[in-house]
Amino acid sequence: MSSGATHFGVVDQAIKSMKTVEEYIDVGMETTIDVVQDLVENDKENEAGVAELEKVMKSYIKMESDLHRFLEAVQQVKHKASKSKERMDLESLLDKTLEELPKSNVEVLCHDHVKFQDFKERILEIQHPDESVPASALTGPSSTGDDDVAMTQPEINTRCPYTGMEMKNPVKNKACGHKYDKEGILQYIKNKGKRAKCPINGCVNVKTLDASCLEEDRELKRYIERKQRGKRSQRT
Repeated sequence: MSSGATHFGVVDQAIKSMKTVEEYIDVGMETTIDVVQDLVENDKENEAGVAELEKVMKSYIKMESDLHRFLEAVQQVKHKASKSKERMDLESLLDKTLEELPKSNVEVLCHDHVKFQDFKERILEIQHPDESVPASALTGPSSTGDDDVAMTQPEINTRCPYTGMEMKNPVKNKACGHKYDKEGILQYIKNKGKRAKCPINGCVNVKTLDASCLEEDRELKRYIERKQRGKRSQRT
């Protein structure tokens, strides 16, 4: 395959088609949220049905993530090909680029996905109509104001949702509250420049992301340090 303008035109058409697929995925998630609401309203104890619908939501979120990853790879290939004066095998370059892009764990994606939070919130609101829904029931425990309060490991996500790796220096987006590893997100900002936005799938924050948007998450960093100390003490 050559890197001529004609081929880029075909690629651009394919990207537009994929954007339509993204809209279908979004509709699918919205429909699943409506279905689980109807299900729980008619049978609050239908745990099996809720579990199946949760699997459906996770499948949609995985599809959305895979689609975004593929589109990112296509854009990178277009950029490389446009800068090269030589003929290039775009298919091979795309395969290589896809391999190099980090893959996100579906559980990590769901933790910060707005629609997955909405899915869980609808269920809790129907099952407990007279109770306020705590944030910890949706995304994990929130701060109690005491920096030294121990946090339960299974409820705390310490993986960067962008790189998929364990965070070392967690930072928080002041606009939307999403958390990333500092090194990974700064590299993302450097690569994207003025096009950088919160990389979390489904985030409603559309503001341009730069270093000034980030603040150190000291509580999470202390938790990660305690977690690492615990691992070291278990090995000794």
